[in-house]
Amino acid sequence: MWGLRNVREIVNVQEVYDGYLNIFSIELHHGGSFTKFPNIRYINGQVRYFDVVDIDEFSVHELDSMMRELGYDGTEIMYYHFRLPNEGFDFGLRALGNDDDVRNLSRYVTHNNKMIKVYTEHGQTNLLTYFMSPTGPKGL
Repeated sequence: MWGLRNVREIVNVQEVYDGYLNIFSIELHHGGSFTKFPNIRYINGQVRYFDVVDIDEFSVHELDSMMRELGYDGTEIMYYHFRLPNEGFDFGLRALGNDDDVRNLSRYVTHNNKMIKVYTEHGQTNLLTYFMSPTGPKGL
């Protein structure tokens, strides 16, 4: 079961999870919002870490539970996005709102990538990722 990391604790997840193919950590950015395209940025947010997340057990409901762990009451609509490893915000953000999106995310939990960056938006989204399929816009 995942756990919320102590604020002052530093963990080398690549080293700690070596040999555990399905285990990863989430760097969860919350309380902020995205600026509009181009030159997207995430502003006015905070960051917390959740460790020992099992991709085989992971779902959007788990993200909802993580947000409750941070003090959000679950009454506000939340939009979740993850950032592709080594990609910028303009073209590297993907929606994380359903099981297909979680399957897409699971492709990036690898031996060489044990930290997934997730960003939240509260109430509304400024991004188009929720209107695109996991593989990109149709017809491209």
